[in-house]
Amino acid sequence: MAYSPTVWSDGDLITAEKMNKLEQGVQNEQAGPQGPAGPTAGFGTPTATVDANTGTPEVTVTASGPDTVKVFAFAFKNLKGAKGDPGAAGAQGPAGATGPAGKGVKSIALTTTSGAVTGGTVTFDDDSTASITVTESGA
Repeated sequence: MAYSPTVWSDGDLITAEKMNKLEQGVQNEQAGPQGPAGPTAGFGTPTATVDANTGTPEVTVTASGPDTVKVFAFAFKNLKGAKGDPGAAGAQGPAGATGPAGKGVKSIALTTTSGAVTGGTVTFDDDSTASITVTESGA
């Protein structure tokens, strides 16, 4: 039963009955019984994005979904710094491995006409050959 307060007026007599009513009302207004359990709070899968811009860093946080399955999205902007100055040159590295041997010349056969060299053939150490072309200067 709900408490109905006494409306007091000047000159009213304070009686044990009215005091007991007041005490009972205070006792009834103390903490009530435990209520039913509410829904479990939870979170959905949060997401984050980062752009490739430079500038003043910022983040935008967006919350969506019901209180029992909140989803947070984080959008980061301008996290990339400006391009820096080149660094100092590093120490010289070790020498590389020796490459394969080049072709060596095994022989040269020149062709002459009336005592002048007009061409020839070079034979390399792998027995391949190449023609020799002679060009006369205009001097």
